[in-house]
Amino acid sequence: MKKGLIIIAVVAVIGLLVVLNLRREGSRVEVRVSEVIERDIIKYVTASGRIQPKRQVDVSASAIGKVTKLAVKEGDRVRKGDFLLQIDPTEYQSMFDQLEASIRSAEATVEMEQANLSKVNYDLERVVTLREQEVVSEQELRTARLNVDIARAKSKSAQETLAQYEATLRKAAHDLKQVRITADISGVITALNVEEGENAIMGTLNNPGTVLLTVADLSEIEAEVEVDETEVVSIQVGQEAIITLDAYPDTSFSGTVTEVGNSAIRTQVGLGQSSVDFKVVVTLSDRIPNVRPGLSASAKIKVAEKNAVVSIPIQCLTVRKRSEMENAADSTDVDAGGEKNEELEGVFVVASGTARYRPVTIGIAGSNYFQVTKGLQIGELVVSGPFKAINELHDGDPVKTEKDSASDE
Repeated sequence: MKKGLIIIAVVAVIGLLVVLNLRREGSRVEVRVSEVIERDIIKYVTASGRIQPKRQVDVSASAIGKVTKLAVKEGDRVRKGDFLLQIDPTEYQSMFDQLEASIRSAEATVEMEQANLSKVNYDLERVVTLREQEVVSEQELRTARLNVDIARAKSKSAQETLAQYEATLRKAAHDLKQVRITADISGVITALNVEEGENAIMGTLNNPGTVLLTVADLSEIEAEVEVDETEVVSIQVGQEAIITLDAYPDTSFSGTVTEVGNSAIRTQVGLGQSSVDFKVVVTLSDRIPNVRPGLSASAKIKVAEKNAVVSIPIQCLTVRKRSEMENAADSTDVDAGGEKNEELEGVFVVASGTARYRPVTIGIAGSNYFQVTKGLQIGELVVSGPFKAINELHDGDPVKTEKDSASDE
């Protein structure tokens, strides 16, 4: 009888232990874990913008008139000096011809005044001789000298008038040349905004002239992108970049940062709100087939790189309030003395089936991984998912683990 009671008690205890163990197993949180290993991490800054030629020229009207001849069409290749278009030269040719006639008249006037000056000089010499012989009066001598002064002034005035006409003729010749427009650079006609018969308007101080066409040198291409103010501080001239185009989604092109803007670009994004970006120019080293200015582009600029550093998947990192961690059963990894509501960045380290929260210090961030500069050792296991489990996990919670092979690639 007594022996039977002992057997029953042992069975009951074993059963109780089994039940407790089953309950404990049932209360464990199922998580995925990743091993802390060394990785090469590259930090990129991404931005979007458009493709532009490094050099392009907007050809504007330098003369007013009707376009009488157009020698190119959009997409044509031209060389420096090639004829592009002609503006009606009639008015400018007429002005040039009138000035040439005026110059011929002015030259004749100069010759006449020079001859007159020679005559009055001769008369003066004769009067001086006669005065020495007391044949003429002192008044006649003064008159002769005055005639010389007048003739000299007229000759100088005629020469100045001739110089003025010559200067005006040079301007008229320059204006006449402006009606025949040639290419300033070699390239491709990327925009043509005028047709034969249309009027070209010359720009003024406050109003720009008609942009007749655009010539772009497509031998050197740039990507102009806008980078957020929080990230532009890490971009420097000379950094490598990878450019992708919407037109070539499966191809990437190499480039180098050649310019970082200093002037902010403010864009209104909402009522009373604006975003602040800065222009960054990336010069492409690869040739783009059939490139067109204005193509949409995205740039990945390499701003930092670390080789063989302690790292974790990005999704492992979470935050907890200091007060929550200091009240935990084991808070040896939490430095005391901070604000209670301060949020600590950290991870859950799994050991012996228990998750322990541990604050960590983060270095650079790659596309999928964080560099860890303090708080973890190679080979430790950290909780990497699922997100809901990480969000609801507490220090000291029992866990069931599954190796997250995808995060360790």
